[in-house]
Amino acid sequence: MSTLTTENFVTYLRTRMFWRSRLRNVDDKEPIHIPKDQLKEVNLTALKAAGEIAITKKKTQRGHEAFYYVALKAGEIEPDLLTPTKGRELNRLTAEMQSYLKRVSLKEGSGSTYYFNVFLALKNKYLNLFFTVDLFSGRVHTPVSGFQRIYRPNILIDGEQTASLDVTTMQPLLLGKILESHIGVNEYSQWINEGKDIYLSIQDKAKLESRDKAKKRFFEILFSYADKRLAAMFGNANWINWVNDFKSRPMAENPHSLKKQHSNLAWLLQTTEVKIMREVWQGLIDAEIVFLSVHDEVIVKAKDEGRAKTIFSNILAKHFKYYKLNSKGEAPQISQIEEPKPKANTLSVPEETKPRAPQRIRTIEQFHSEAMRAFSKTLSKDKTKFLTCWAKDLKDILLDAGISPKDFLTYCGTSA
Repeated sequence: MSTLTTENFVTYLRTRMFWRSRLRNVDDKEPIHIPKDQLKEVNLTALKAAGEIAITKKKTQRGHEAFYYVALKAGEIEPDLLTPTKGRELNRLTAEMQSYLKRVSLKEGSGSTYYFNVFLALKNKYLNLFFTVDLFSGRVHTPVSGFQRIYRPNILIDGEQTASLDVTTMQPLLLGKILESHIGVNEYSQWINEGKDIYLSIQDKAKLESRDKAKKRFFEILFSYADKRLAAMFGNANWINWVNDFKSRPMAENPHSLKKQHSNLAWLLQTTEVKIMREVWQGLIDAEIVFLSVHDEVIVKAKDEGRAKTIFSNILAKHFKYYKLNSKGEAPQISQIEEPKPKANTLSVPEETKPRAPQRIRTIEQFHSEAMRAFSKTLSKDKTKFLTCWAKDLKDILLDAGISPKDFLTYCGTSA
């Protein structure tokens, strides 16, 4: 890095703020700490007086004072000041995936973020800044994988409409697969293989108050420290004891194991996910289908959705006895839906009585059927409570389909 001066400091600061905004839950206006020894040639007082920067003082965890800086005005950034996130060396597969980022754009006028907009402006010249295969498990990180879910349907590939395919409850599925391969028959893997709602099964087994609390406990099982209380909660079943043991011993393959042994299971889940998804990615490349990766999800051109779904499903079927692959594409306009021709000897439906959104109604019906199948496989006797929890858990998926959870529950009330 060249010496910071009064002339280049604001551009440097703005660039640093932009780069931090790629991280989840970090605002692009969050102050940046810069050590004093780097600011010897910078007239901070003049820049503050000119309204170019704001300066705040905070205490560190050790009680020392530290100064943080914010660039207050919009302006240029300097990509050459940035260093790509350290990751694994690209191979033929990931290099091809990286090249697909150049083909990304957004629908005109669609929602976005500052970071994603800058990525679109810089991707052709600075692509290496925006693609990382992480050192922990080999997951692929890009501006697309970090893009908010509500904006992803606006992504275009080669200027064309896209659709996405993702695996429902991938982490629970992976744990079932891992447990079965390490300890054989166990209650948890049986729940998964039977297609049961895993959170309701955990709720019933651990005698928890709600599905939400069961979901919280599940993620404690995956990512927290080994906990004998959790084991007792599940009757010291063989699967929970294996989890506790696995998170309590050193593991050379896990790069974080020396300092964070409890991350062993997270490492194994993510590396297993990556191995399966690499099969999917390679299958799509072999079929000449351009795609974007979001961990256990792929985004493809809408016209390629059918072929991509077949490839994805065939690979999942090799690894899981039960799985569900969600398909989320843009719902067609009503004018694009071909009305069925009236059968002989039947009356045509008057125009004013035809449903105004047949695609929406069919989608609600599909969700309702799916929810009732899930309910039939659980031990719950309270249908209303189950459907409420189900709609809350799948809120994003319902909204992506143009359905509010409230509308879904209203429909279930009239269809039960």
